[in-house]
Amino acid sequence: MMEKVKLAVKTFLQDMFAHPLYLITHPIKGFYEFKRENKAKTYVAWVYLALMCLLSMVQYLANGFIINRNDPNRFNAYLTIIIVVAPVILVTVGNWSATALMDGKGTMSDIFKLICYSLFPVVIIGFPLVIISNYITLEEVNFINIMSLISMIIMGYMVFFGFMGIHEYSVSKNIFSILATILAVAVIIFICLLFLTLIQQFVSFIIAIYKEIVFRFF
Repeated sequence: MMEKVKLAVKTFLQDMFAHPLYLITHPIKGFYEFKRENKAKTYVAWVYLALMCLLSMVQYLANGFIINRNDPNRFNAYLTIIIVVAPVILVTVGNWSATALMDGKGTMSDIFKLICYSLFPVVIIGFPLVIISNYITLEEVNFINIMSLISMIIMGYMVFFGFMGIHEYSVSKNIFSILATILAVAVIIFICLLFLTLIQQFVSFIIAIYKEIVFRFF
């Protein structure tokens, strides 16, 4: 029984920490194996997405007062989750839409897992920074900013090589696919805003008719 527990813990640590670190240090081979050898685990992707949501909440509420300008009374957990999850969904759908027209080999599941895995540096660096932010002086704020920037750069680095690996693109084609993804995301956002505007106008129209009927007959 203990051997099974030890094996499960070892596998979990391997999936959660060792594999993402391997992807950072060996991006070409790592992201090739990410898809081809099924080394990417769906549960790990969901865990890092959940941890990113948790980190955003913790940053909002627990960052040191020197860098935290948020009002705790205005905290909304659902909005925080949406702010984290929505970009992941948009980039996943946008990249899949763009690469489907460019002979990309990655599936929507592959893209989603890649993006969630790329949250690894932000999560790993982010939680310690929340603790540190409560003990720094004003002169040391730059340390927080630099470390946050480094985590974002590593995330971008993972996304770039990840797209290249799962879609089997050259560097130039990968750059073009990323630009196409940005365009696709912009189009999706525009369509969503247009749809919401139409829904709002339709609801207003129904309410206006209802009020007119009530005014005339009741």
